[in-house]
Amino acid sequence: MPSLIEDRDEILQLLYRYNHAIDGGEPERWADTFVEDGALEAGGQVMAGRDELVAFASTVHGLRHVVTNPVVEVTGDTASVRAYVLVYRGTSMVVIGTYRDELVRTPAGWRFAKRVFTPDTPT
Repeated sequence: MPSLIEDRDEILQLLYRYNHAIDGGEPERWADTFVEDGALEAGGQVMAGRDELVAFASTVHGLRHVVTNPVVEVTGDTASVRAYVLVYRGTSMVVIGTYRDELVRTPAGWRFAKRVFTPDTPT
């Protein structure tokens, strides 16, 4: 059984692979960060299952996602992550928000079961 430190490191690497894949125009690789029936909820829209995730990622172009301040909590074969996300287009910030993630350990490693993106609203 991996140690808590190893689990946290693998989960952080998952967060980073997610960003590199979607920003790099690799929708299949991006969808691989989710379980087969995983879901992304963003801006009130829910994409669930591999086909919907790949279709969504195919529409994302020219962005850079930066995840910051992740708080990872591991409980056996499940984990949760809370993190901030900054999204840029070129040098302009497009949106700031939060991720709330539910992860599961799979034979292929940690994967997102559900990821919820909530954009910050202006005050």
